[in-house]
Amino acid sequence: MPKQQTIQFYLKKLIKSPIFAKSVVNKELLKYLIDQTLKEEIPKEFQIEHDVFGKDANSTKEKNVRIYISNLRKKLTEYYKEEGLQDEIRFEIPKGSYEVIFHVDRVALVKTQIKKQSLAILAISVLLFATSIILFSSKDRPKASRHFIWKEIYHSDFPTMIVLGDHYFFRLRSVIGGMATVRYSGINSDDDLLEFIEQHPENEKDIAPMSQTYINKQAPFGLYKIMTLLGGGQAEIDLRYSSEFKWEDVENHNLIFIGSYKTQNQLRQVHEKLGIDYEINPTILHYHVNDSIINFDARSDDGMSIEYASFTRFVTSDGRNVISFMCNSDVGNMAVLKYMSKEENLKRLEDMADALNTDNVKGVFEVRAQRYTEFEINIIRFDTITEDTDKIWPY
Repeated sequence: MPKQQTIQFYLKKLIKSPIFAKSVVNKELLKYLIDQTLKEEIPKEFQIEHDVFGKDANSTKEKNVRIYISNLRKKLTEYYKEEGLQDEIRFEIPKGSYEVIFHVDRVALVKTQIKKQSLAILAISVLLFATSIILFSSKDRPKASRHFIWKEIYHSDFPTMIVLGDHYFFRLRSVIGGMATVRYSGINSDDDLLEFIEQHPENEKDIAPMSQTYINKQAPFGLYKIMTLLGGGQAEIDLRYSSEFKWEDVENHNLIFIGSYKTQNQLRQVHEKLGIDYEINPTILHYHVNDSIINFDARSDDGMSIEYASFTRFVTSDGRNVISFMCNSDVGNMAVLKYMSKEENLKRLEDMADALNTDNVKGVFEVRAQRYTEFEINIIRFDTITEDTDKIWPY
């Protein structure tokens, strides 16, 4: 018997699939049978009719139960032919029985667990490293944390949530047969996928959710940099991926977002109100200031890529800090975070913010790089956020 947590994970994945999503009866019936099996209780037809379909059992309804079970078996067979083909745990209801059999692909299960745990191991390693820094006294913390944005986070009465931008993937039927792993910028969560399927029901058999997401190099690098800068007392730090982020998560928290423009998920509406908009194809950053729009077009020039990374920082009316670092590529954000970890650069930005007489600022960095190595970084825009932050930030 596999662990109940693992069984529930694959049950949730199955009932969210297009084959089961709109079939309330099949979902409830399967959940009931799995629950009874885990309790080591095999129900009779009259019990199923009573517990799942209502209290008034009779021979006609009991016959209907057999029909429902038969239909459920067909749905399971259909699901495992395509969408659930790579599931490590499969559910089967043998004929003549209402017990659920759990078939486990042990090799595939171990491989998937390793993939899932790799990001967690990386985050834990970074957090353990950060914990060692936190043991230092405040006077020993990095000098950069005494300037501009970091000092406000460091001395804040609120805990800080770091949101890492991750890419949501789903499975889509390939033109050459079978299901392929796909990334589409308009679909960034399970809810988005289900909404798309509801709007395009003709495609429901060709699309299925996945249990894994993907993060770029900028995410662990940015986490490492920020945790280092916040060493020496800033122990209250939570971590989320953008595909899992909900507004209630950040209530009474500071927030720092690190990710590509494609991974903003719900935070996109905030950045658009701040005047940071992004066009995927072609890759153009639309930067709104006053009544104008300035377009920054990422490109390559003589083998050197030119990327534009945006930075926003504002303080809510109750004193919480909301900060974001975004770029089309890893190298842009990595360069900006390196820049933000140097005391002389932060002093410069602090002077610029003082000249604007505001804590609410946004800007654009131009980064020239080859592959993952930046050769030059310059801040080419630094402006006041004029919008009312209480209307921008939901919490």
